[in-house]
Amino acid sequence: MAEAFKKIVQGYFPATGGTRLLYEVPASTELIIKSINITNGSGTDREVTLYMTADGDTADNEQIILPGVNIVAGGFAEWEGTMCMEAATEIHGWAAAADVVTFTVTGVLIT
Repeated sequence: MAEAFKKIVQGYFPATGGTRLLYEVPASTELIIKSINITNGSGTDREVTLYMTADGDTADNEQIILPGVNIVAGGFAEWEGTMCMEAATEIHGWAAAADVVTFTVTGVLIT
């Protein structure tokens, strides 16, 4: 069993219109999320929502991580803690505008 602390995924939130897949834990792997950073580099406040879907669940069964939080213009939000995810578990999300708000997830991948 190998463990690696690293940046898991980084990118821009897609726009409102339903949640979109941001990351899926690979097969035969577990993930311990340690932090999620969300940054709004635009000049306008943006709402962000973040979800987790358990293995085998549909999008209708998503568990909310961040419930429609407003990130002020030029601001950021950071979550720190411990969130365990098994293989095939997914992170989904959206923001009030596409390709404006960034997200970075760091944690420990266990293979």
